[in-house]
Amino acid sequence: MSKVQEQPAAREKPPRRRNKAFDETHTALIETAVRLVSEKGMEALSLSEVAREAGVNRTTIYYHFDSREALVEAVRTWSARQLAAAFAPDRSREDRTRYIVRFVIENPEVIGLWAEEFLSPGSIADRYPEWEGLVAGMREQLASRPETAGIDAEAYCTLMLTWAMLGPRVYRNSVRSDLPKEEAIERMTQAQIGLLRLHGIESV
Repeated sequence: MSKVQEQPAAREKPPRRRNKAFDETHTALIETAVRLVSEKGMEALSLSEVAREAGVNRTTIYYHFDSREALVEAVRTWSARQLAAAFAPDRSREDRTRYIVRFVIENPEVIGLWAEEFLSPGSIADRYPEWEGLVAGMREQLASRPETAGIDAEAYCTLMLTWAMLGPRVYRNSVRSDLPKEEAIERMTQAQIGLLRLHGIESV
């Protein structure tokens, strides 16, 4: 009776190693996608177009993103990180406010994509990495003043974030489209800071 020869166990493929060149190319592809979205809208975004604009072949871009959906998700994550950077502790309130206003005005299509995420069911904390810290800080500030102590911090932050994301875009597109971009950014920045001061909010 012959013995059945055992087959050697299949070896798992080692994970791909990401080196500096890979990371640089990955970032360049995302930034190219962001630029195309801002210039032409989400409908025009494709892997082949991003590859062509970035100067890489299609094999390379598929090594980084296996589908258009994966690229869109990377753009969404990139925008979240850019906005989270606005809350870095080494920035002044005015710098943070101006950063957000500029980002919204210069990347309207990307903000539109991100706004869709906000409107969808699910936890906002999964999409906006600074949410918990923002609410905690705001709760402390609201509680420090008798006239604001009864305001729900989460509700206030929801309104504040919506205002920050949509306000500059509406102002630029529908209210004062005649203004130069830099003037629109400055006016919206100062208006937002003025409202925060009016409400006794010392930081964002």
